[in-house]
Amino acid sequence: MTKTSTPRPLDERRPWLPVAALFTALAPVAAWCGQASSYSPQVPPRFAVFYVLPLAMVAFTWIPPRTHVQRRRRFALGSIGCLLAFLYPHALLVALLTIWALTAG
Repeated sequence: MTKTSTPRPLDERRPWLPVAALFTALAPVAAWCGQASSYSPQVPPRFAVFYVLPLAMVAFTWIPPRTHVQRRRRFALGSIGCLLAFLYPHALLVALLTIWALTAG
C-alpha cells in the first residue's frame, strides 16, 4: 500500500510566510554569530562566495509548500542553511589550519 500525499485545499493550509521570514532573518544572524564566535581572523571577501549555498537553501523556503512532506523538507532546508551559515567560518578555520599544518612540515 503506497501513501500518496495530495495537495490540501487553500483554506486548510497553514500560513508559511512567518516560517520563511524567520529563516530569512536567522540566516544573516547565524552567519554573523558564526564569524563572531570563530577564532579566525576576518574572512577575506573572496571567501564570502561560499555563503551562497546556505543562503540559497534559506531562499528555497520561500516556495510555498503544498503538502506536509514539502513543508518538512522546506523546514529542514531552512534549518540546515542557517546551521551551515553559522558553521562556515569554523570550517574555514579548520581547513586553513590543516593546510598550514601540512605545508609547515
